[in-house]
Amino acid sequence: MKCRAACALVGLGFFSTLSVLTLAQNKTAPGAPSAPPALTVDYPSDRVGILILAADWISIPSEMPTKNRLKHALAPVLTYGAVPAVFVADYEGLHAQVHIEPGRPVICVCHFISLPGNPALVRLHVKKDFRELDGGKIRIGTKIEEAEKNDLIPVAVSRPEDTVWLVQPQESLPAGEYAVMLGTQNVSIFPFTIPDAGNTSTAPAKH
Repeated sequence: MKCRAACALVGLGFFSTLSVLTLAQNKTAPGAPSAPPALTVDYPSDRVGILILAADWISIPSEMPTKNRLKHALAPVLTYGAVPAVFVADYEGLHAQVHIEPGRPVICVCHFISLPGNPALVRLHVKKDFRELDGGKIRIGTKIEEAEKNDLIPVAVSRPEDTVWLVQPQESLPAGEYAVMLGTQNVSIFPFTIPDAGNTSTAPAKH
């Protein structure tokens, strides 16, 4: 019984995370600057996938979690769901394959037929030997100056055509681990790394 309840709550935690992402796609954080003009960068017309602009457009491969879990998993069970479950996903390795320089990178979700809303940009947390996506820290309504407490990064999104989304963070991204999320049901993400100063490369990282 406990196993079935916990497994069900994993699903609830996941859908809760997706709901937050969906809401965030259409809201701007209080205190955030007004949206900048639509992006007008040249993007590839003959490539499909998630691309990020460094010296050139680089393809970001997707990653699946190696482990899914609930934070404080017993609390929702013991309280019959009164305490919301927080979904967490772990991704293998300390860094992504794609490394870019600090700044406000432009990301192209290029030539997808459809998406469940706008793409989202999130921050990942480096742990002992993996990166963690914490669904409890992906929340809306946080001011820009409080961004360190919020893993959902405010972005500007433009649609130059029906099958293309251009995404750019509203502020420069410091060194760290990040990922593009499309709201997929398997929590597949498209991660990239901004290395510390002096260790910057736009080439795929070696594993």
